[in-house]
Amino acid sequence: MQEQVPKGYGKKFDLPNMTRQEMLDLLREQNVCRVSFNDETYPYTLPMEYYFSGDVMYLHFTNTGKKIDLLRKDPNVTVEVDWASGDLTNYRSVIIKGKLVGVENDVERNFINVEMETAIKDKRGIKDLLGIPWEKKGIDYLGASNIPMILLKLDIKEMTGKKAF
Repeated sequence: MQEQVPKGYGKKFDLPNMTRQEMLDLLREQNVCRVSFNDETYPYTLPMEYYFSGDVMYLHFTNTGKKIDLLRKDPNVTVEVDWASGDLTNYRSVIIKGKLVGVENDVERNFINVEMETAIKDKRGIKDLLGIPWEKKGIDYLGASNIPMILLKLDIKEMTGKKAF
């Protein structure tokens, strides 16, 4: 049974759109996104660290688990990145629809792995969890983890952004 939207909720209000540059700036400023995979009736959504280089979003995934099973069935995902002020009076959000693809080019993979390692090397959390010896660089540092990892990039098909301030 589908619920009806209560009366009074039909009034249209739309937040201002972000410019492409504002969206790119937000994606470069933040480092956590939410990735939603297609999973039958409901999306399967995970918070994930990412790295944004140029105009490409890169993500490291463990190569096991539900997300990989869903990715093998359908590589199309929706990614959300946001920022809000402490009192929630200012807000920015970017929604990206695209396809996750493996980074097969060794030069690109090595460059991005070094960039990601440099960006997060001083952060606790993921590096402790993965047990990565951070003195290693590039492709080797993924292989140095106790957890098998893969590098994926998002082939962006559509990107929209909204803001409130």
